[in-house]
Amino acid sequence: MRSKTKTTLGLLLAGALFISACGSGEVLGPPDTTPDTTPDTTTPDSLPEAAAGDPLLQINSEGGFVPLDWSLGRGPTFTVTHGGEFVFPGVTTLEYPGRLVPSNFSGQLDEDQMARVNELLQAMGIADIDDALDDDSAANVADATTEVIRFWDENGVHKYSVYGLGIDDDPASETTAVFADLVEYLNELAGTVDSAEYQPELLRVVAGTYQGGFEDEFERVEDWPLEGENPDDWDVFTTVGEDEWTCKAFAGSTLDVFADAKQTTIYNHPVADGGQVQLLVRPLHPGEEDCTL
Repeated sequence: MRSKTKTTLGLLLAGALFISACGSGEVLGPPDTTPDTTPDTTTPDSLPEAAAGDPLLQINSEGGFVPLDWSLGRGPTFTVTHGGEFVFPGVTTLEYPGRLVPSNFSGQLDEDQMARVNELLQAMGIADIDDALDDDSAANVADATTEVIRFWDENGVHKYSVYGLGIDDDPASETTAVFADLVEYLNELAGTVDSAEYQPELLRVVAGTYQGGFEDEFERVEDWPLEGENPDDWDVFTTVGEDEWTCKAFAGSTLDVFADAKQTTIYNHPVADGGQVQLLVRPLHPGEEDCTL
């Protein structure tokens, strides 16, 4: 292994096409108010109705003054699917070293809860946003995270980002104020909805050569857990200078391999150049691509 270091309520926007035709010398009477029963053919067949498991919204906390490996191992804050599945981080304990695989939980939102989520999305007007950033609401704050919401509808993915969301009680835009209300509501739901440990379809594994940093008393060295896999052959996930992390997605059942792994677990690899490998492992939420940074 080369040397590596740590590192969008579907809102239906329908346009009406009005066709008026006038023949030469034709006398026009009152408008015809008979309901038009002609089939609507303005929506392309290529835009299928969203399935229950497709993502509706996803919120991520990005950047900030945090260790690079912690940032690379961080997943979405919240994901809600069209069918009402709600995925969110589990409780973090004070145990050190903590689990290698971060805890995620999943619950089912009811009709009233989904109605409130959709109401807030409408109030944001996110379906009318392609990709926008509010970096004025916390302009004088350093090293804060940027909260990013992605919303999926028939037109694709809509993205809205806010630097330092919630720091200023009087944000620069109404969209940002409603976004803060949405985050607060989802936080409330995470504490009240019936939930269980999230069972992902895919697991993301990011690998880098271990460069040291863990105290000897906490460092745990284990045999390579992914038989037949060489992280040198995986996709490059990110590069800092000449140092790289590589990445590959595995079936969710691979979680069992890391059941006892800790954040300070280091793996001996028999082939990879560098020998000792550090892994960052987490479940992928609905809507996440396999190895996109």
